[in-house]
Amino acid sequence: MEQKELQKIVNPIYTTAKGTIITLAAGGDQNAIALCPYLELEELSGRAPAPESFQKAYAVGQEARFQVYNNAARKRAESVIVDLPSGYSPRGFVMADAGKQYYGLDLPAVIDLMAPAARETMTDAQQQHARYIAADATDYASVRRALDGVNGEICVVTEGLLGYLSESELENMCLTVNRLLTEFGGCWITADTGMLGIYSAVYTVLIDPDPTPLLARMRSKGSAMSDVSFYQNSLFTQGNDSAVAFLNRQGFAVKAEPVGDYVYDLRTVDADTEKRVARACGDMAIWTLTVARPAAEIPEAEVPFAVEAVETDGTLTLRVRGRLDTLTAPELLKQYLDRADKAERIDIDTDGVTYVSSAGERALRMIRQHRV
Repeated sequence: MEQKELQKIVNPIYTTAKGTIITLAAGGDQNAIALCPYLELEELSGRAPAPESFQKAYAVGQEARFQVYNNAARKRAESVIVDLPSGYSPRGFVMADAGKQYYGLDLPAVIDLMAPAARETMTDAQQQHARYIAADATDYASVRRALDGVNGEICVVTEGLLGYLSESELENMCLTVNRLLTEFGGCWITADTGMLGIYSAVYTVLIDPDPTPLLARMRSKGSAMSDVSFYQNSLFTQGNDSAVAFLNRQGFAVKAEPVGDYVYDLRTVDADTEKRVARACGDMAIWTLTVARPAAEIPEAEVPFAVEAVETDGTLTLRVRGRLDTLTAPELLKQYLDRADKAERIDIDTDGVTYVSSAGERALRMIRQHRV
């Protein structure tokens, strides 16, 4: 099995990013339309379409959230935007046109498509401002490598990721961003805790005062496409005050502003509807996080990832060490697949593993169940 397919197997969350670009394109975003032919979107074909009322709410809601982040990032003084994760979003076009340096960071499965797609569709001037690099948001070392050469303060933008993270992944991402901002200065912007609320607000304005059917569908589809338990970490389970307290414990100061203040420049609705959507988003917050307390010192050296395969008397033993995450789990699967058909028994030795993400857990589960 090719490395590209292994990356997809351990990181099915990438499919939600494809749904996002399709929705933006359907809403008339010209950059999204230009990108679509290069992103292998046919793998999402054959899925039952959403009811028409939901499709309308998705289109306007997607544009609203996209513009919320764009407008907030453009407003910031920082000249470097770190989109973590970038998905297949056309945000790089928008930030380049605004004169910002843009770093789009995401899973290898995403970047392997998005980087060449951007080269095909961006102008020369835009390409001078945009880079797309594979990195794991929970791994400081990989993100820091992606930012080699950056000078000056950064603005980290996180759209749509935080609800998919486990508790340990969320803590590690907070550690990553804290360390980055401690070094570079700047801020972290996210409205992820109000993400479903934006769609809910759109639905109540355009379709029906009761958004329950839309929210139920979005939760179930998000969990099914990404193969994770959606919205089950400390930012989402105990209310806004508890979420802010969690971020304070991670060393951040949190400034909250109404999402509605950033809902403008929507093409999918008229000016009056745009204002109504903005008002409906009044109780939702977009957060700007800055470092109040630096994280612990960075370890001198991470344990390098490695898989040692030992075959003895029909038993295949895979000894794993280092981080088993988005970037490394495909290699574990590859080592397994290269030898599994000759083994009567599979043993996995994880004593040397220092961290396991949901991608790593997925790879281990698939090997245990022999269903790769």
